[in-house]
Amino acid sequence: MRIGKPASRVSPKRCGLALLTSVTTISLCLLGVQPAAAAVTVTSHFIWTATSSNTLSGLVTVINNAATNGNPNAILFVTPVYDSGGVCGCVTMTDPIAVYYLGGDQMWGIMDSVISPSNIPAGSEFNVLVVQKPSSSVFIATATASNTSGNGFTVSKKSTVGKPGALLQVTQNYTPDGHEVPSVNGHAPGVVYGLGAGANQWDIQNLDNATMPVGAAYNVMVGSGASNGGKATLLSGTSSNTVGPLIKISNNETNGNPNAVVFETQNADPNLNFGFGDPNQTGVGYATSPDDFEYVFNEDGNSMPTPPTYFNLLVFPS
Repeated sequence: MRIGKPASRVSPKRCGLALLTSVTTISLCLLGVQPAAAAVTVTSHFIWTATSSNTLSGLVTVINNAATNGNPNAILFVTPVYDSGGVCGCVTMTDPIAVYYLGGDQMWGIMDSVISPSNIPAGSEFNVLVVQKPSSSVFIATATASNTSGNGFTVSKKSTVGKPGALLQVTQNYTPDGHEVPSVNGHAPGVVYGLGAGANQWDIQNLDNATMPVGAAYNVMVGSGASNGGKATLLSGTSSNTVGPLIKISNNETNGNPNAVVFETQNADPNLNFGFGDPNQTGVGYATSPDDFEYVFNEDGNSMPTPPTYFNLLVFPS
């Protein structure tokens, strides 16, 4: 189900919420209007655009949508999109992102996970998927002292253990279960199989090999069964479909379809077929006529690694 029309607009006012980091305290302005609980009770997706009126200090764009308002337990998945509908918004989101629930306003926001003001520019667009409540295939995974090692942590859900072919989507969550994470983690995530005591678990990792902080949390979706209409597929970057910073997507849902809504997560080793990691923040875009294809690309313009490189995709035709 796609929810195309956001709820009514609200105006920002003075600040009332603080996000603590190890180096600074940044105030996030709260919006004065407190919306009713989420009016949408099924899994849905939509496109969100950051504007000067809904973005606070360039740090967080506050989502005002019936699928998310008033639901701190909603599980959101977000992918930056360069030109939704094939229309060139053409604003890049070069920093990694996270979702954040502003409790005073009962609204979710998309945030620059580096905690760097002015790094969510007006015009930035995001594909957003909202699952109303957790399940065995949609859940929050948290880094703990016992499951974290180096740059990642293992996921122990039965829906993922022993399943090297599972296609996971992950989005960092700075307010899991309504509680702020203890520290920021400004690094792009990916998933890797073959970790854990039995070498049969998925690991969520910082792709640049930065240390994963204990307390970091990620929203996880396994496959497409809980997506309400999406199709999960694996994108394999090869020498023939990789050009500079992008990998061309070719399937029936996206070819010639600028209205497709695509989510992506990097996968280091689907079915233990190892690829080369890409530490950059990625997003999706659409090359219009005469090319007419969707692609995954590095938002900063850096070239994709030498193939093979893999991405899990979740594709909605509109």
